[in-house]
Amino acid sequence: MSKRIVIIGGGLAGTTAARELSDRGQAVTVIDPRAGETCERPPLSKHLFDGARHHLPYHLESTEHITFVRDWAEEITLAEAAADSRYTAETQRHPHSLSNHHATAGTIHLASGESIDFTHCILATGMEANREQIPHYPDALPVYDLGDAEWILDQVAKSDHLLNVGVLGSGYLGMEVATSAVAAGHQATVYLRGDEPLRRQLSAPVRRALVEKHAAAGVEFVTHTASPDDIRADVHELFITSVGARPRLIPIDGHRPAYAWDVDESLATSHPGVYAAGDCATVTAGPYALDHPWACEPVAESHGKFLAELLADTPTDVVEVDEKSHTDSREDGAESASGAGPKIWSDVPWHWSFQGPEKVFTAGLTSPDADDTIIRHDPTGAKFQVFHFDGPDPESKLVGVETFNWPPMQAAARRVLGGNHIPTRAQLEDPDFDFKAHSRL
Repeated sequence: MSKRIVIIGGGLAGTTAARELSDRGQAVTVIDPRAGETCERPPLSKHLFDGARHHLPYHLESTEHITFVRDWAEEITLAEAAADSRYTAETQRHPHSLSNHHATAGTIHLASGESIDFTHCILATGMEANREQIPHYPDALPVYDLGDAEWILDQVAKSDHLLNVGVLGSGYLGMEVATSAVAAGHQATVYLRGDEPLRRQLSAPVRRALVEKHAAAGVEFVTHTASPDDIRADVHELFITSVGARPRLIPIDGHRPAYAWDVDESLATSHPGVYAAGDCATVTAGPYALDHPWACEPVAESHGKFLAELLADTPTDVVEVDEKSHTDSREDGAESASGAGPKIWSDVPWHWSFQGPEKVFTAGLTSPDADDTIIRHDPTGAKFQVFHFDGPDPESKLVGVETFNWPPMQAAARRVLGGNHIPTRAQLEDPDFDFKAHSRL
């Protein structure tokens, strides 16, 4: 039978997978209300106030191999679904019909009432912002999608004076908004529930360095804000919220996970033929397993590339269900067609955040609670890296690196973590150890 690969979601993970599959000559359908017109988030928060380009579109054109379906996917039923749900107008107009409809893994049901069969489905539905209501600022918006960002940009453009900006939330996006506002001459106040920003993202040395820099630049922090009701009225002319986001999820045979889709080291869900990528996936196995979605653009892109390679190399007779366990037989792509063995997502995950003039990066596995790290500064003392290890012993291996205002050393960290010469704690404790030179081995 021929493959029918369907991607639900047109963000970075879905767009990357579609482009890579198309380049390999594999037909793919992308389901998204704005398929081909989506954009990445980071510039939305980084450039709201400086007049720079505020978003970068994910350019993708419908081609011989890429079909857009601009609709909402509402539900997936697996192969046990009634056969008559499969023969719809959308199915018939797809340019690459299946030779054996009984071998499909399942059916995607759309808001329009149509449905599409698949042999492989990639869930790349991304996240949607939590929309906290601020009683005294009913126009408060998150800065998580293009529509909201354009409304905020319009308010900034229409103002004939510098603004007083309030920000609820102190994660990456909130801090980027506040620091970009101050860098452009506006006032900015960050309200946070705890006593310091970025508590869930970065280790204490990096958090402290950022707070010191931002406070010196003019960002005000109001700590221990227990409720949005505590934020005073008539202070801010523009209010932006950044209080987290949740994955967009559609049910599969009536099941919807509590938070995100758990996937294995090959990004496969427990449902045969169904994979998840990017912000809606929690990787539970492999070298970069985590207890929550990675939720960053480089990982989304990496997931898309990985699944394109995996599925392009998957035999067509892939969907075999174990009647006893009701799980797939791992012939769905965990091994390559050439028998090269299991394929595991193992790209080094990394993230960047530009907060006004300050730049912070992470690579690999880092923990905000780590207290057994090693810190190495540049000769001026202004730039530094925080090294995380898999244990306290001298021979413990490096597993992650945070980099503050030192982009070349972030590149070195990614090379080291992705290479075959992982340094130990003892090596990095040696003041004569040249980490940058080591990255070239």
